[in-house]
Amino acid sequence: MRRLRLPFVSDPEGQPVDGRMIIQTSTMGLQFARIESGRQVIDGRELEQGAGLWLLLLLKGEARFSADDLLVNVDNEMIVYGATRHDSRLEVSENNAILFVRIPAVALGGRLIAPTHYKAGAFSGESGVGRMLISMLRILADEIGNISPPDLSPVELALIEMLSSKLLGIAGKRSLGGAKGARAAHLHRIQQTLETLLWDPDLTIGKAADEVGVSPRYLQRLFAADGRSFSGYLKKRRLDRCHADLISPLHAQESISEVAFRWGFSSSAHFSRSFRDHFGASPREHRRSGLANRIKDEMEVNKLWGEYQEFSKDRL
Repeated sequence: MRRLRLPFVSDPEGQPVDGRMIIQTSTMGLQFARIESGRQVIDGRELEQGAGLWLLLLLKGEARFSADDLLVNVDNEMIVYGATRHDSRLEVSENNAILFVRIPAVALGGRLIAPTHYKAGAFSGESGVGRMLISMLRILADEIGNISPPDLSPVELALIEMLSSKLLGIAGKRSLGGAKGARAAHLHRIQQTLETLLWDPDLTIGKAADEVGVSPRYLQRLFAADGRSFSGYLKKRRLDRCHADLISPLHAQESISEVAFRWGFSSSAHFSRSFRDHFGASPREHRRSGLANRIKDEMEVNKLWGEYQEFSKDRL
């Protein structure tokens, strides 16, 4: 649970919680965890989670979720979601299984509007995008630990795009309407296309406009209405991708320049300056820090496992 940055876990009657967990992390930093356990309560918030979103899918058993003014009896045809760093409470029954997914903000890349609307909620998976998303997550829950990192990459991209579409619709109904809502939806679809073009160092607003079938002037206006520019968005998404790859085990043997070139930067010096300006650390410092954090987490997990084994011996 420490590796997932989840808050304190307990049995309602104070008994030790039995269970098993399989965790897999994608190259973009998404965490997928299948958790099977006895009755337990996950309550509170964990500030170390980092900014982002989480999803929860009930695979078997019963569960109840509450946060802010939301209280829902969870069933296996819905997805519960929320923003990290906010108080929430999940109570699960005996013999339960859940799939927990944490999506860091860097992977979302600003594609969701009005993020405050995503503190906590639930949506049905009985039809449309929700049904496709639940179907994919159920298969993923069965295959966690058996999927190679390269094969997981298209899964994470599909997950982010489907979730963004679903939550964009929810936020649009809550806060946007008419022409403003239509522009936000159109911008989201354009951003989906831009994700497939980040690798091109010669990508201009003209080329991007041709790809999505609009004029360069209209494309610039869409970004301006969202408080951004095309070039600024493009640069941020490339930096976000590099940020994720630099601490990914899958790319540990690649040089910093190789990572930068893969995501459309044509100059190592320009990339390093841009990275430091945006993240407050050089690419090399970020890579070292990411490695140190992974080692620290593994040491803490090993320590907790040792303490649990000693506790088990004492009880026996």
